[in-house]
Amino acid sequence: MEYNFSPSELDYQPKKCQRCFYINKKFKLSDGGRPPPVFSSLDANQKPYYKNINSSDWCNDLPEGVFIDKNELPGKITSEGLTDKKNRKFKLNGIPDIVVKLKEGGYAIYDFKTTNIKNDKSENYRYQLEAYAQIFANPGSLKTSKTPKLTPIKHMGILQFEPSEIISHTKKDHDMKFKVSFSPLKRNEKDFYNYITNLIDLLEQETVPYFSDNCSLCYYTKSTIKL
Repeated sequence: MEYNFSPSELDYQPKKCQRCFYINKKFKLSDGGRPPPVFSSLDANQKPYYKNINSSDWCNDLPEGVFIDKNELPGKITSEGLTDKKNRKFKLNGIPDIVVKLKEGGYAIYDFKTTNIKNDKSENYRYQLEAYAQIFANPGSLKTSKTPKLTPIKHMGILQFEPSEIISHTKKDHDMKFKVSFSPLKRNEKDFYNYITNLIDLLEQETVPYFSDNCSLCYYTKSTIKL
């Protein structure tokens, strides 16, 4: 059996609720949680704006580099067949937010998040970004595209945007100012493969994990069926 993981599902859901992650992966039943549409709208406007600007001008903490746009990368990227610490097969498939070709050589992977900067949750996404680094180091092919090999990945992190104030308006448009902050994330390949091994261990359990105290869906389900 070969497992398939999306980088975006590796961090938040397994840490929040192993039960929901297990049910989603084993039985293809989603908890229905989706980001509000406004985040997709923000994302659709951010990428075209930044693609022609040197990455060091996005934020003080970023090195110089140029945005690799969708003409140079397939929309979806995939790894070749990989193995965990117990030689079980898996693949990684996903769509990265931002890939930058660095002036110093090598590449960077960044993710845009609209959030409260003071409540920094960037560590929640380190496996997600490491997964993209692994895809570019071990590229595979889909039916319609081949993932390019981009190495080394020298820089990773979360670029955080926080709405701060409305600075101008007309009767049809309001312009909002955003604070911006960058949180770097260190690469750790060994830790990543240990984490994948633990996830596959979880998925190979015969019994569904018990309800999580940190999951609102588990709380609702327990309350409804009075466990």
